[in-house]
Amino acid sequence: MSQKVKSSNNGIPYVTPKILYRGKRVYSQAILMKINHNNESTIDIELKIGRYNIGTRKTESNVPRSELTLKSSELDALVQYINDNYKPLTLGQGEYISVDSNQGELIEQFKSILQNSEEFANTLIESEILTKEVYSTVNFINKKKSIEEFEGMLVEDLSENSWQDWFENNKWILGSDFVRIVDDRRIDTTNIADYLMQSFDGFLDIIEIKKPNDIPFWSNTKDHDNFIPSSALVKAITQCLNYIYSIEQKTNDAAFREQTGCKVVKPRCTLIFGRSNDWDDEMKKSFRILNSSYSQLSIMTYDQLLDRAKNVLGIENESEEIVYEEDDDLPF
Repeated sequence: MSQKVKSSNNGIPYVTPKILYRGKRVYSQAILMKINHNNESTIDIELKIGRYNIGTRKTESNVPRSELTLKSSELDALVQYINDNYKPLTLGQGEYISVDSNQGELIEQFKSILQNSEEFANTLIESEILTKEVYSTVNFINKKKSIEEFEGMLVEDLSENSWQDWFENNKWILGSDFVRIVDDRRIDTTNIADYLMQSFDGFLDIIEIKKPNDIPFWSNTKDHDNFIPSSALVKAITQCLNYIYSIEQKTNDAAFREQTGCKVVKPRCTLIFGRSNDWDDEMKKSFRILNSSYSQLSIMTYDQLLDRAKNVLGIENESEEIVYEEDDDLPF
């Protein structure tokens, strides 16, 4: 729609007024004006907003009930305020990112808002507030920093609880098969798993972790010249198999399905145990044989988990450690 620039009796240029609201008794309108200052080269654009009476014959009055004129700086501030806040406010979100944040601050705010909040990120993308490219970049930065933190933790002697907390805050590293950590970890009165996980297809699976250091993966002695699991690993495997058996008993338990929010059919368990950064080819071969002997249990070392995450993110891996082959190209 075309607009005309007019001139008032005082010689002030203005554009055709815009009716903002028209009711039965009042109407409101806005007028943009150009103000030329004497002896100044600058030109200010001001906005006048007024509310006016409508007469009994539906005629508009020029006498305002109320009127406000915003100076140029006020108008600029108002436009910036609307640009910054209008769309985020329509989403109903309590926290969002200001467009004038510097890069470092922007990344930190993205991390706190978007981390583990894919649904919110998708809402921002659909509303064209956040581009897919920006979200992908921030997501990559978050995950790369998590990997660096993971590597630092491996050289420390941390408790199993510390690792449980870290995995809970970085569940993406466990693989894209899982979409949610179930709040209640109880299987029954005697069995409490580290993590009960909802798989992408809605079924219940298990993640069990043991601290990575000071627990040997292989026994100190071979059997018939073959590497065999350490007693600690055998205990962990037995524990996982008991978890699987206990959950299978819940297949038709409606209360358990309501507790977990998941269906129960042939649950799988992933056991994260020990280190493999110093394995030779014979140990790697023995590991593959060991893992292939279980249909519902998969064993991973911390180093394999780390290498898989680096591989998915495209981070160059200095180690020649094997990548866990079953899920080696999953897009986290």
